[in-house]
Amino acid sequence: MSIGKAAIAKLAANIKQGIANRIKDLHTSMPGIIESFDPVTQTASIQPAIKRVFITREGVTETLTPTNLPILINVPVSFPRGGGFSMTFPVVKGDECLITFCERAIDTWHKSGVISLPNAKRFHHLSDATATVGLSSIPNKVPSYSATATQIKKDDGSAVISLNADSSIFITSTSDITADCANLSATASGTAEITAASSCTITAPTITLAGNVIIGGTLAQGGGGVATMTGGANMSGVLTSNGIDVSSTHTHPQAADSDGNSQQNTGTPL
Repeated sequence: MSIGKAAIAKLAANIKQGIANRIKDLHTSMPGIIESFDPVTQTASIQPAIKRVFITREGVTETLTPTNLPILINVPVSFPRGGGFSMTFPVVKGDECLITFCERAIDTWHKSGVISLPNAKRFHHLSDATATVGLSSIPNKVPSYSATATQIKKDDGSAVISLNADSSIFITSTSDITADCANLSATASGTAEITAASSCTITAPTITLAGNVIIGGTLAQGGGGVATMTGGANMSGVLTSNGIDVSSTHTHPQAADSDGNSQQNTGTPL
């Protein structure tokens, strides 16, 4: 039995349509929008950001019906992590992300964290999505993007850590910067400066300044602790102790000498 050309053409068209329909259900990756995030399980509910378009035909007329894909639930969200370290950030409703659909079912692996058999026969399915937060559309692109530095920052620019191309590091913040650690060490091959608009306080049982100490302004003794300076101290201004001037022009009473009298030294440097 021979098959006519028309039958062959129809068969080919049906095969092509079948393949096209199958591909429509073969999900790989697409952008999504966070609906909610659970910081305990680190999973999210996500609305896929690309609609599915259904085609209906009546004779030669085609009708296109765009439809949202269903909201994906319990989607694992990935953060940069490895070697016992991780970098995390808040995830909130409206954040954009990249959804990746795994080749096989990931439920068993996600619950156990070990190499597992797939618990279903599905392939590239909507149920097996993972999400990486950070993919952005043009309206939501990173503001004030630096083309020359690696930065960790808030989008509003109120806090920025910048590693620059010349190897310099800048930390800027409109709020407080706090370091809480066991020991703190800072070494500069050149100069080191601390500038504060109001005051600068250093508190420790023992404060050691090793080297020449140059103080511009008033040096006042306060209570508690021991201050040790090696290498000499050059001070411009007034040196006071408990509110009393003890600079080079200070004089003080002398106790009784070997003659049994007492006298006042004048003009003798302390």
